[in-house]
Formats: sequence, C-alpha cells, structure tokens
Amino acid sequence: MSKKTAAQALKVCKQGAIAAALAMSLGLATEKAEALTILLNFVNAPTTDRFGVGTLPEAFASWGFTGMSLNDVRNATLAAVQNHYLGYPSFATNAQSPLPAGFELNINFEWSNGLSAPSNGDPEYYYMAIGDANPNQGFLGQACLGCVRNSSGTASVPVGTIFGSTLTDSISGLLGLATTNAQRINLLAGTVTHEIGHGLSLVHPNGQAPNPGESLWSVMATGASPSLMPSIERTKDRDFSYAEFGTLIQAIGLRPASPVPEPGTWLLMGLGLAGVVWRVQRRSAVAA
Repeated sequence: MSKKTAAQALKVCKQGAIAAALAMSLGLATEKAEALTILLNFVNAPTTDRFGVGTLPEAFASWGFTGMSLNDVRNATLAAVQNHYLGYPSFATNAQSPLPAGFELNINFEWSNGLSAPSNGDPEYYYMAIGDANPNQGFLGQACLGCVRNSSGTASVPVGTIFGSTLTDSISGLLGLATTNAQRINLLAGTVTHEIGHGLSLVHPNGQAPNPGESLWSVMATGASPSLMPSIERTKDRDFSYAEFGTLIQAIGLRPASPVPEPGTWLLMGLGLAGVVWRVQRRSAVAA
C-alpha cells in the first residue's frame, strides 16, 4: 500500500469517527428505547372506541378484491401503513426529507382481530378499530388528537385504549373510484394511516403539501376544509408531507434502522484501523 493510499484510509477513518460523534451528539446513536405499538384491530366482535363510536366486523366480501382472502387484505393494509411510517425516504435519497439516513420512527405496527397485547412484547400499545360503524356515522374515521403522542412525546390515554376508528362502511362508498386491488388498499390503508396520524399529533393541512407520495395531497389531507382534496386522490399511494414527518419525528423519536455499533466499538474500530494505517505507513517508509 502506498503512502497516498494509507493517507486516504486514515482520512476515511477520521471521517467515520466524526460522523459517529455527530450522531451521538444528536442523541441518535443510542440503544433502542422501548417503542410503542399501534394495533390495527380488524374487529371480530362489536367494539366501541373512546368516543363511543361502535364498530362491527367487516369481511370485505363486497369490496371487489381479486384473489385476496380476508387475511391478505389485513396483511396488505398493515404493510401499507408500515410503509407510510417506517418506509419514509431519508435525506440520503431525498434532500427534502427530515429523516436522517440510517434511522426510522420508533414505532411498531401489528394487526389483530381482538384486544390482545402485541406479540412483539411492547409494553405500550394502542388500538385503531377497523370495521363498519354501528350505527353509520357518515365519516371515514376519527381519532383523538395527540392522545397517543403529543408534541412532547407523551400519551394522555391509558395503554390499551381504542383511540380511534376507521369506518369501512363509509370508505366503501368510494369504491367506485378504485379499479385495482392496490387502489382499494390505498383507500383503506390511507384512512388508517390518516387516523393514526391524528393520534400522533398531526392535523389536516391547508391544501396541497410537498411529499414523496403519488399525490400532491399528503395522507393527512381531507376532502373537507381546509384541505379540499378531490376524492380520487384517496386511491393513490399518498404519503406524509415533509413537515408532517418532521412532526412525527419530534413526537415519536427515532431509532437506528439497522444495528449501530456502541460508542466504545466505534472507538476500538477507529483505533484499530489507525494502528493498521500506522504500520502500513511505517513499513512503506522502511521499504523506501
């Protein structure tokens, strides 16, 4: 290895150490804190949320899904919601994103068909009921604003609360706009994501908002004032606006998207690589 190559290796080592120190100073390169879990409760029995709105089971038989079982619909809805919250592009691939590279929101999702605790063992969990309204309410869903996470990152409802409902009978009134399974899932999952967003402090935006999704309207937009979003937009894979996702980061916090070495490991790695570079430099000097 030449002196130039050794110098480049040492430079990379120093840059890595600086990046690690910066991440730690921001409070990002730490061990994962306890996450919260939101359970998508596809109700299997009459259920009532904290507002007194009741829901009944929905089998989605009349939704027009092709080749999809009830569990397929549940799994596809869960995957779409997870992608909204945990698949958001980072700053590394989208310069407008507020999400640092290598991190994700500190939140988990599962689907259930009853009020059981999550299988992942998270001690803090809440339910979003999904089913037909009992009786019909005339709106797509509802949730308490900031009750799961307010801007300070705390909850105001007890663990295990059904903090909102997604009303499938009202959503089914929009099925005439959907022609594919993906569009039908977007109608359902977009509403679920939207209502969960309210529980995490997000409000309706004023009209369109820059976002990485398929629509100029974010997933928190609504057809009523102040958003005035056309209903056809609900069939698209909408996403949180950059401003909305910044609010989620503040309310929920972040965790490493993949394992991050402990601070001591960073130091040992740096010292080890520096030692290798020093030996290479010394050997090159002797050979010269």
